[in-house]
Amino acid sequence: MGLASLFQRVVGLLGVSFRRTYVRATQTAPGRTWLSVGGVALAVGLMVVVTGIGVGIATQSTVYSENVDYWITPETDGGSSALVDADSPQFGSVHPTAADLTAMDSIKYASPVLQQPIRLETDSGGAEYVLAVGIVGHPEFTEIADTMTAGLTPGDPYYANGTWTGEVVLSAGAAELLSASEGDRVNVTRPQAGSERNFSVVTVDPGTQSGSQFPIAVMQLSELQAITGGNVNDEAGQIVVSSTDPDIEPMLANIYPRSTVSTRAGLNAQAVFEEELPLALSVTSAIIAIVIGTLFVMTTTGLSVASDRGKIATLAAIGISRRTRFGLLASEILTITAVGGVVGVVLGAGGIRVTNIVAQQTLTSGDVASADPIVIGFGFVISGVIGLLVLPYLAVLLSRVGRAREVGR
Repeated sequence: MGLASLFQRVVGLLGVSFRRTYVRATQTAPGRTWLSVGGVALAVGLMVVVTGIGVGIATQSTVYSENVDYWITPETDGGSSALVDADSPQFGSVHPTAADLTAMDSIKYASPVLQQPIRLETDSGGAEYVLAVGIVGHPEFTEIADTMTAGLTPGDPYYANGTWTGEVVLSAGAAELLSASEGDRVNVTRPQAGSERNFSVVTVDPGTQSGSQFPIAVMQLSELQAITGGNVNDEAGQIVVSSTDPDIEPMLANIYPRSTVSTRAGLNAQAVFEEELPLALSVTSAIIAIVIGTLFVMTTTGLSVASDRGKIATLAAIGISRRTRFGLLASEILTITAVGGVVGVVLGAGGIRVTNIVAQQTLTSGDVASADPIVIGFGFVISGVIGLLVLPYLAVLLSRVGRAREVGR
């Protein structure tokens, strides 16, 4: 059989299959057909929502900035959250390194980022723990960890025995927690011996982004180092780089040994696999979706084969091979699961939107779930897996129909 003849045969088989599926969905068996589509759609839709929440958690748990293109971080043995884990490996001599990078023509700016929990006390006597994020300010470095940096003097003046600024920007969550507003004074309790501890709130973030509900205090890197002891080795947990040059990634990877470079495009995917909670959510939701969707389609497939037993026997009697009969019914199943996958992805995208709206009304001012392309693509993959898992069950059903026909003779 030539390739042209084989192609025509496959196209003809698919045409018959699509036609049968359409007739079943609109005339002969709409209930069973749409039950299969609905089962797959419901399973995929729920999985997309849960996975979207997982990706949202992963993205929010990184020190993320809209105008940062590269993140240089130390290699670790396991996943860690930059907004929670302050004990991860640190880079040393970060100020000179960032200055050298900023001086390059292809880089707008580079800034080390240090995260440490500190206890801030207000003049009214209240004291609470917040996550302090130390950076080297730059006019184009406008936001870090969903908190604006406006108000910080560029260039980190206190570094190398300079002038103490005492500047701190509070996220909306930190300002609410401390009952502090712009112009208020806050003090660091139990700072490193011999360091300054007085700060003034220069800006309070308006709270328009998803991570702004976290209690975050953004300040000059050298001043955070001074109160936490990181100034001894000039330490920071990562370096963020703003650049549109795609060729600098290998250079950035070689600045420090045992370091990794993340890009904006790959951040969400990497975060899902490095963060344990988002990965657990994604894997669990995928398994549940596959099980539920497969059971729905297997049940309706069994009912359909049972009701069409006479037609299947007729196809065999007129000389249609077992392989062709299997291909005809398999195409129907794959078509149904594909339609269910499309509907499920649409439902999931809508569910993510509703989740974000509800969260913004009750919990936070920003999105908690992400409709990233990786989430949408994951939904289509799961629907395909469901269809493929049903095919062995279809083969068993057809073989039993064939044996029953032979016994009937």
